Amino acid sequence: MELSAAYVLHHRPYRESSLLVEVFSRDAGRVSLVARGQRQQSSKKRSVMQLFQPLWLSWFGHGELVTLKQVEADKPAYHLMGNASLCGLYLNELLVRLLPVHEAEPELFDAYQKALAALSQNENPQIVLRLFEKQLLAQLGYGLQLMWDVDTQQPLDDDTDYVYQIESGPHRSQNASVNVISGRSLRHLHEEQGFDEHSLRQIKGLMRSVINYYLGGMPLHSRQLFAGLNQFKHKA
Repeated sequence: MELSAAYVLHHRPYRESSLLVEVFSRDAGRVSLVARGQRQQSSKKRSVMQLFQPLWLSWFGHGELVTLKQVEADKPAYHLMGNASLCGLYLNELLVRLLPVHEAEPELFDAYQKALAALSQNENPQIVLRLFEKQLLAQLGYGLQLMWDVDTQQPLDDDTDYVYQIESGPHRSQNASVNVISGRSLRHLHEEQGFDEHSLRQIKGLMRSVINYYLGGMPLHSRQLFAGLNQFKHKA
């Protein structure tokens, strides 16, 4: 692959001087690569391989693990501070955990870049995350059914509570306590506008349940960071 637009999602030391890097490429999707000698590079060169930095990458090799050939910065990195930085880590972890390797997802790549830009501009992070989660699920073939009652095939009613059953959709609530969400909140998510504090809280609960399902119940480290930050704020 020659000079594909990409972002680093995660990296860790490998042997004495190299890095194992997970990247999200517009042309090849998620790619695992070895960046040989990167830990011996000067600090200026090493800083290019950072999170939220638009890059041009070239690599060679076969199989799931390839070798980095060339790296260039495309434009300035997105500066995510505080809570926005944790949101960016959450997006990266979702992509590492859910994306298959070597399957191009150009629309999702554009959505990721748009989300980083929004977070860097201090847009409402709850809306940014929910819209990205929605598109990620759709691109993976797990798109949400947000328009009609599964049982009656009638349009959802704003004032009715529904139980969202994963891989099925909304059913009229029968005193359930899990995945209950109003037709109004589902409409906000479908239309991607009109959000308020109540609908965002319900949508967050729904998306968490759906993503947990497709993760097989495995916890996300970034969520643990969020929880730790919230505990710190409450104690401060």
